Amino acid sequence: MAVARFAGTVVLTLVAYGTVHAQSVTLAENTRVNDCLKIGLAMRLTGEMVVVRDGKPATLKLAAIAEHHYRERVLALSREGLISKAARYYDDAKASITVDGSTTSRVLRPERRLAVAQRQNDNFLSYSPQGPLTRDELETISEHFDTLCVTGLLPGKEVKLGDSWKLGNAAAQGLCQFEGLVSNELTGKLAVVADGVAAFAIEGTASGIELGAQAKVTVIATGRFDIAKKRLVSLEWKQQDVRDQGPASPAATVETTITLAREAIEQPKELSDVALVSVPQGFDVSPPLTQLLVRDHKGRFELAASRDWQPVSQTESHLVMRLLDRGDFVAQATVTPWTKAEPGKHMDPKDFHEAMLASPGWEPEEVLQEGELPNQPNGRYVYRLAVRGQIEDVKVVQTFYLVAGPKGDQCVVAVTLKQAQSGKLGARDLILVDGLELIAK
Repeated sequence: MAVARFAGTVVLTLVAYGTVHAQSVTLAENTRVNDCLKIGLAMRLTGEMVVVRDGKPATLKLAAIAEHHYRERVLALSREGLISKAARYYDDAKASITVDGSTTSRVLRPERRLAVAQRQNDNFLSYSPQGPLTRDELETISEHFDTLCVTGLLPGKEVKLGDSWKLGNAAAQGLCQFEGLVSNELTGKLAVVADGVAAFAIEGTASGIELGAQAKVTVIATGRFDIAKKRLVSLEWKQQDVRDQGPASPAATVETTITLAREAIEQPKELSDVALVSVPQGFDVSPPLTQLLVRDHKGRFELAASRDWQPVSQTESHLVMRLLDRGDFVAQATVTPWTKAEPGKHMDPKDFHEAMLASPGWEPEEVLQEGELPNQPNGRYVYRLAVRGQIEDVKVVQTFYLVAGPKGDQCVVAVTLKQAQSGKLGARDLILVDGLELIAK
């Protein structure tokens, strides 16, 4: 089926571009720092994912559409000649996702339209120099097609009609959105040269790791290269994904179609030196800019957390997050709004101790640490209780935090991990609790 579709694509391309000339052409962009581009992206996705309901697997229909229009300025290049850092100004960024018939929309706040996208040592990072993003905003601007790597589709040299080339690993990893690349069998082929345009095709498979889960993709794509402008100007990318279940993501099978329009422009004022004065130099970014802002549905708290913590469930009664370290599951944190106390008061430590030890589903064995955390700002109160025990015969450590504000607002944060993972957790649970802000009603 894939071969048939590829052959059909080439035939249609031949019709569109007219007579084919047996000639060679150099498919390479001479990208330079401070070059500016205008990019338009459209995405359509259909498929299904498998979740667990009442202890049994359930298949849910999945669909999504997205549009992104942004202008970007190149700030750095990699050794392979790909864009490794760019400042972007999003004129439009929106997505609509439907799961099991329920639709949610995602948009970017106007005060977060300026963003930075960078890739260093195979690690992709997107953030706004104007402040923390919400999870929806981060997904909206970081999970679209990675145009930093798009010139990696080109061979970067002179090729003849019918010649093929293999895509580099850096481009394959970025375009397939893998955190780690396992295999790359993507190849390109020069299909047509006519009317000043070189049309090429991309086909093959790749596999990698994303959010701790194995994923395999099959790609069929066609692109257009303007020979006079030496620019990749358009692309249609069709991708089929088969993704295993991971610690923070369900198993899924999806098909995605992406269309890209791309052109060079003069430097816009939104990306001038003055506009980018808040963008960090190099690739080191201060932690506050990379934090995610998670808001309680009822406005009772906000949580600024590092991106290692992945939200996996949020209801009116609690927020569940999982800590991933290079794809490995380390710990789970559950944030639960608690009964409000009188202003200036909080739950008695003894009552808190008894309530946490009596939590259903586990057998406490030994209290490892207990006490109030000193030096809290602005009348804030934090009490910590660390206990070793078992959950369903698995040896775990649970650390419970009671967080109270000066007006009596309270939350309980429960961090659960296997005893063997304690070293990997370090102080990241404390940092998470520090980022919890109670909002007094």
